[in-house]
Amino acid sequence: MSEPILFDCDPGSDDAIAILEAFAHPKSLQVIAMTTVGGNQTLNYVTRNLQHLLWFLHQKTPIAPGQAGPIIKNLQNAAEIHGANGLAGPTFPASADHYPLASQNGVYFLHQQLQARTTPVTIVATGPLTNIALLLKVFPEDQTKIKQVIVMGGSLSQGNVTEVAEFNFYVDPDAAQIVLTSGLNIVLCGLDVTNHTGLTATEIQQLAHRGPASQLAYQILVPYFAAETGETTAASSIAAIHDLTTISYLLHPEYFHGWQTTLQVDTSWGAQRGQVQSVENSSQPANILVLNQVNRPLVAQLLFDSLTWLDQQLS
Repeated sequence: MSEPILFDCDPGSDDAIAILEAFAHPKSLQVIAMTTVGGNQTLNYVTRNLQHLLWFLHQKTPIAPGQAGPIIKNLQNAAEIHGANGLAGPTFPASADHYPLASQNGVYFLHQQLQARTTPVTIVATGPLTNIALLLKVFPEDQTKIKQVIVMGGSLSQGNVTEVAEFNFYVDPDAAQIVLTSGLNIVLCGLDVTNHTGLTATEIQQLAHRGPASQLAYQILVPYFAAETGETTAASSIAAIHDLTTISYLLHPEYFHGWQTTLQVDTSWGAQRGQVQSVENSSQPANILVLNQVNRPLVAQLLFDSLTWLDQQLS
């Protein structure tokens, strides 16, 4: 029986690869609805990118745009990594723009989706946690409808925006603090594990002459690899496909290892903004599984197998 998931994202090159893998496993995962949030690019761009991806996949999954920016400050996007439109590389026909939006209010849309379910649902969040935090604040009754939240964000080692802060948590640390201290069961796929989850240039080249999904992934990953690594052909470099970790974990948690803890996020305006810290001697239960090890070859093979399945469906 497939696990129902709500997918909150900001596509985004690595979001796009995670989305492809999610829809390649209908027997394991049922993507019941998706929302977007301002993050890797502005809300209009990431929403259009999601429309394009679902059009490409011949999906009918309902989607809705959520919050355009963080709870408090203005949005800082990542155009230098993901391109001016948030998804550098592929192009889509104008007809892909017409993939329908089910709502214009992503937070209320998530609430409706949760209330319609009779059993708790997993939320996958690969962008800033603005939508999820507001959902928990505006509709606290929804917390009992959430089985777990699989989060790409944060780092307990080093950052990628500042020395200590990962992008998603730096963009909206207030939202991250709300979600991580909510008491929900959370799996944190931070830089500690995502920096080791990805493909080499050689592996990316292997996608070039396969079916349509593999070719789309190739078109996305070539500029992404260059932006992530500063290289174009370095055989030993890995492009960290951060958001992919969330879906790979859901499909094969045995490929990963981690530790349980309680966390808090620095919401100050200083140099530590967005930093994640473990709370020592906390009175709160250790509700967060922090992933810190991955079997990268198995995760890479899982992506290749997923793309092969999509190639067969789309050909």
